[in-house]
Order: sequence, then structure tokens, then C-alpha cells
Amino acid sequence: MSMRFLIADSGIGGLLTALGIDGWVLLLNGLAFLVVVWVMARFVFPPLTKALDAKLAELETTAKARREAEAHLKQADEEASRMIAEARAASDEIVANAREEASQQQKSVAEKAEAQAKRIVNEAREQLDRDVDAARRQLKAETAKLVVQATETILEEKLDSQKDAGLIERAMAGSRR
Repeated sequence: MSMRFLIADSGIGGLLTALGIDGWVLLLNGLAFLVVVWVMARFVFPPLTKALDAKLAELETTAKARREAEAHLKQADEEASRMIAEARAASDEIVANAREEASQQQKSVAEKAEAQAKRIVNEAREQLDRDVDAARRQLKAETAKLVVQATETILEEKLDSQKDAGLIERAMAGSRR
């Protein structure tokens, strides 16, 4: 006989027997399996599910905290970049102001030095003019004395101060011509 006829003749019980499976053992194993599933569903799966849910919540919280930290880091980087840019601009402005101030001070010092040099030259010219005037007066006085001496020698008489002054005036007038 072929296998096909064997299955049809014996039914399901015959098939299990033909395969070497005891029906009662199969039934008991099925019941044991259902009991294990019920026990696991009642006592194992709820705490396991709860633990997995807690872990999932923890991971979500951690992921959220990481995103917030990244956002804060990005914001801090932008703030730092902005502050660095402001500091650079401020330092550039300070340097520019310092250079301008140094240039102004240099110009001021140069102007003061030039003014002082002009003042010294003017004072020297004024002093020279005074010295020349004093030398001319002294030369006039000495010339007048020499003229008086020469005149006295020529006239052999001593003139008084009025005659002296008149004679000097005439001599000077003659020398100017």
C-alpha cells in the first residue's frame, strides 16, 4: 500500500500513530505550553514590558537631553563666535583710535617743536636786533667822542656839554650826507 491510502484509512489518530506520536502526550504538551504561555503572560511579560517601556522612556529622555545639549552647544558656539567678532571689532577700533591718537600726538609735538623753533629764532632775531642797535649806539657814542677829541685837538679848547652836543650833531649831519 501506498502512503496515501494509509492516511485515508487510519484517520488523524492513525496518522499520528504512523508518525510515532502519542495523542495524549501531544495534548498534555499542548496544555503545558498553554500553561507556560499563561504564566509568562501573567508574571513575566508585564514586568518585562514595564522594564522595556522604562528603558525606552529613559532612551527617549536621553535622546531629548542630547538634542537639547546639541542645541545649547550650537547656541554657545554662535554666541562665542559673536563675542569673538565683537572683541575683534573692539580691538580693531581701539588700535585704530590708538594709531589716530598717536598720529595726533605726533603732529602736536611736531607743531609745538616748530612753534618753539620759530619762537627761538624770533627771540634770537630780536636779541640780534637789540645787540645791533646797542652796538650802533655804542659806535655812535664812541664816534662822537672821537670827533670831540679830534675837534678839541684841532681847536685846542675844551667845549662845554652844550657846545659838545651841537658840534656832534653837525658832525653827524655831515657824515650822513
